Amino acid sequence: MKLIKSRFFIPFLSITVALASCNTFDPPIVVPAYGHIDSVHFEITNQPLQGSASATIPAAWVYLDDNPVGAFQLPCTFPLVASNGNHNIKIYPGVSTAGGTSPYNIEPFYQYYSVTANLQQGKTTTFQPVSYYYSWVVFKLMEDFESELVNTQPAHIINFGGDGSVGGGSTTTMTVIGSPSSDVFEGHHSGRVLVNKSHEYYIGMTNPWDSLPNNSTPVYLEANYKCTTYLSVGMFAEDTTLGPITPSVLSSTATWKKLYVTLNPTIQNYYLFPQYRVYFSVRLDTIDGHTTDTLLLDNIKIIY
Repeated sequence: MKLIKSRFFIPFLSITVALASCNTFDPPIVVPAYGHIDSVHFEITNQPLQGSASATIPAAWVYLDDNPVGAFQLPCTFPLVASNGNHNIKIYPGVSTAGGTSPYNIEPFYQYYSVTANLQQGKTTTFQPVSYYYSWVVFKLMEDFESELVNTQPAHIINFGGDGSVGGGSTTTMTVIGSPSSDVFEGHHSGRVLVNKSHEYYIGMTNPWDSLPNNSTPVYLEANYKCTTYLSVGMFAEDTTLGPITPSVLSSTATWKKLYVTLNPTIQNYYLFPQYRVYFSVRLDTIDGHTTDTLLLDNIKIIY
């Protein structure tokens, strides 16, 4: 009996020790801290130089002590794996860009927000980030329609064909309006285009410019727009044989929206051309039975 008992006891003891030792390999439970962002507020520091402070920032990229945490659609609450105490948090504004490679991209011209926060595991810290244009941003073109008189042609937009002086097939023009207030985004004026059965097509372009960077430096078009039909936005290279290139087609919107278009693909593909123009184009939506359509624009900027 003693022999049998010892044979039974030794394996049992080994299993007991093995089971007890398994606990030493369990990883410790990590309780994260949490961050919360409702929105990213955007401000300007020099209105005559930088123009409107209008911005739409639907996403944020978060970094903890210079390590990426993730990209989040706003508003958001997110975990932060960190010890209790002070940590550096960086928040980069994200925008939706026409011509971009993903739904949201870090806005290269909007400064990131940086703060030292006392994080506590299991608790939520709310961040209220504010962003500005970086001081090195170059404003190549700005058209806010405020320097022109009502019913005149915008200073920086050439109506192609509508006034009979320039080719391009356009059958109407853009004019500066001051009312009704629902058609003016901010300030006192906006730009408006009307197309109807007698004038079904509009295309207008900025004055030509050159010396845009053709390397990896970001170049963006920003604008506020409201449109009852599809809006095409793109670039023309200054060459009589080359039509519009890299258009971005935007669907109609009953409310004012912020437009961001990255112009880099066009500039890099056609860098040998000496000058470029940005164009806006609308056509009467006869497929859906429209008898008139309206395009409203404000705060057009080309920046790099």
